[in-house]
Amino acid sequence: MTAQDQALQTKYYATKTLNTETDSKYRLCHQSDETTDFIISACPVLAKEQYTKRHDRVCAQHMQGNMGIIGQKKNTGMNMYQNQ
Repeated sequence: MTAQDQALQTKYYATKTLNTETDSKYRLCHQSDETTDFIISACPVLAKEQYTKRHDRVCAQHMQGNMGIIGQKKNTGMNMYQNQ
């Protein structure tokens, strides 16, 4: 809930909620306000590499959860890459 409410300690939160005299632009790209939404999905600096890494990591975790260990069928122990 805190992230959805923009209540994480971002520069935007400090500027708009705590009324500090801080520049609210994101420190990596200085193109937009440092909000959680911007950091998670819109920063062009992070888009170059970090979003893809995060996506791949989540996919790998999902596959491990659905198949036990990557490369093995769930509950059979058979390697998916073996000739069947």
